[in-house]
Amino acid sequence: MLHLIRQMSEVVEKNFVVGILGDNFDINNLIGQSLGSPGTKSDILFYNRLDLSLNQVFCGLTPLDYPEKIKPLLQTLVISNIHILVIDLNTGLNASIGEILVAMDLFYQLYETKTLIVIAGINSKTEWKLNDTRKKIEAILETTSLKNTAIFELRTKEDYDNLKKEIIQLGVKLLEKGSPEGTFTKILIDHVFPVKGIGTVILGIVKQGKVESGQLLEIAGYESAIKKVIIRSIQKHDRNFKIAYEGDRVGLALKGNISPQDVSRDNILVSPGVFKQVKEIKAEVYINQFYAPKGGVIKPGDGIQYYGLVGLKISPFKFINGQDLLPGKTGIVNIHFDKFVAYDGNELKGIITEQNRFTNKLRIVGHFSQIKD
Repeated sequence: MLHLIRQMSEVVEKNFVVGILGDNFDINNLIGQSLGSPGTKSDILFYNRLDLSLNQVFCGLTPLDYPEKIKPLLQTLVISNIHILVIDLNTGLNASIGEILVAMDLFYQLYETKTLIVIAGINSKTEWKLNDTRKKIEAILETTSLKNTAIFELRTKEDYDNLKKEIIQLGVKLLEKGSPEGTFTKILIDHVFPVKGIGTVILGIVKQGKVESGQLLEIAGYESAIKKVIIRSIQKHDRNFKIAYEGDRVGLALKGNISPQDVSRDNILVSPGVFKQVKEIKAEVYINQFYAPKGGVIKPGDGIQYYGLVGLKISPFKFINGQDLLPGKTGIVNIHFDKFVAYDGNELKGIITEQNRFTNKLRIVGHFSQIKD
């Protein structure tokens, strides 16, 4: 019997990590709870469930402080690889929905994420808006790389089950792609806390490769030296595992000279010797077509501060020299970050954003990709 339980605990389950995005928390929360039970909560709320009948795991997450703050939205987009934009038909399309669409478009271009549009709040009082809203959404999608995104209508309780089937179809496509064998380990950290008798425990998503109990890893993303730790144990949904795979949300007990105060979302857990940390790069920069810079152009050396999102870490930066940058165009510039950003030594890329509070103005500036000399 114990042997059978051990075998069951080592089954490789399918994992679907879903970002639930929109400006109506009540609707987002209902979709989240259809995927899992509410779990860890900070500026992002997680929902987790092991579906034993399907042998699949759902991890939903939704930003809590959006649209007031843009950081939790961006970090939700990074952690998840299936992005659902939820539009409340009562309020329809607005500036925050537009900003989410811009962000989803950039993530699709950079990271090949999967996307879905959900229209909720459909009832006898709002039904008359539905066709017009669909047409407007389709027209907007046509101007982006998301033009093939499906639009799902959420009306009844049964539709929540149908939505899960849509998510599974999108997730299977991601699983088919996956990372090549032998890929280094990369884990995004979303929460960290102490556990009595165990030590420091992190929660996070295995973004690349796999992680094994007893494995030596590095915590990168500091302004000082990289820290080394050993994986003491691995948990998924309160069950112990020896190995976790790409896409798994895990709890990892760390062995080493590390306290919870030493770790944050700025850090990543990675294979030793792979990741580098830099403060200045030469990059190809694309400015979003909908972004409106002061004077209509961004001039390197003007001293204006932007923010670069690499992994879950956001670093202030400035364009220090290079070509003028225009909306809808690309240019070659040098970027100087205030904080070290970590990458795998091949290509550093990320999102450019503002961090001011929401004033119905787009804060997503564009994206950048490092150019190697």
